Amino acid sequence: MRTPKLTIFAKQTGVEIAPSEKKQNGKPEEGRVAFRFFRLATGQSHIRFVAEPCEAFEVSRKIAELQGTAGKATFTHRFESPQGETVTRLNVESYQRNGKKGYALSIQRGEESINVPAPEGEFLFAAEFLKQLSVAQSWVAWTEPEAHSQE
Repeated sequence: MRTPKLTIFAKQTGVEIAPSEKKQNGKPEEGRVAFRFFRLATGQSHIRFVAEPCEAFEVSRKIAELQGTAGKATFTHRFESPQGETVTRLNVESYQRNGKKGYALSIQRGEESINVPAPEGEFLFAAEFLKQLSVAQSWVAWTEPEAHSQE
C-alpha cells in the first residue's frame, strides 16, 4: 500500500506531513493530517501536531498567502491532562533577512521548539500537498446499523 507523505529536511531538523486517523472508543474513525517535527540527531524526541482536514487546508492557504509577503501564521492546539494544560503551536512563516527571502515551518511545545527552514519550492509544494491531503483525509469510517428483518 502506498501512503502519501512529504518530508522536508533542513541541516539538523525536518518535518514529515502524512495522513493520520483519529480513533476514539465508541466513535467512528476520522481522517486527520499529521505533522511530525524532528531533529536528525539520534535519540531526539519529536513533536506531533495532528490537524483536522479543514485546519490542514487553512495551513495550506496561509503558506500560499505568506509566500508573496513577509509574515507569520500560528495554529494553536490546547490539551488538558491531569498534569495540566499542554499548548502546541505550529507556525508557518515567510521572512526577509539581509536582502534574502526565507521560509520555515516550526513547532513549539512548552520550552521545546523545532524550526525547519525550507526553500521556496518545498514551501509551496507543502502548501499544494496539504491542500490535496486535506481533501483526501476528509472521511469518517461509518458502518450502516444492521437492519432488523421483518417477518
